[in-house]
Amino acid sequence: MKKIIILMTLLVTIVSADIKWIDMFDAYDVAKKENKTLMVMLSQKGCPGCEYMTDIVFEDKAVMSEFNKNFLGVHLDVHEDFIPDKFKYFATPTFYFVNANEKILKTFVGAKKSKAFIKVLKELETKK
Repeated sequence: MKKIIILMTLLVTIVSADIKWIDMFDAYDVAKKENKTLMVMLSQKGCPGCEYMTDIVFEDKAVMSEFNKNFLGVHLDVHEDFIPDKFKYFATPTFYFVNANEKILKTFVGAKKSKAFIKVLKELETKK
């Protein structure tokens, strides 16, 4: 019985993988190496939309299954982190999807529900 509980715990840990945020300074090299698109999330503390995305959408197993196929995440706080000049924002969260050659493929501002976010990810799969 103890082995079953340990096995179930390991399975839940593996299945419920969330975004592994990578450093912006390494992002393009990792994206090229893994042939993935970067999702750059600009956020700030106290932002309800940012918290919704982090706590709800990025915890959704269907979202993460789709995300982990073709994307890498970079999380930047607009007040604490260096924001490259190409990433402009007027509100948070702001999302940029960027290929390994640093071309911006899509941008959107605000939170999205899980199904809408999955739709964005599927739309971007063909744009690399």
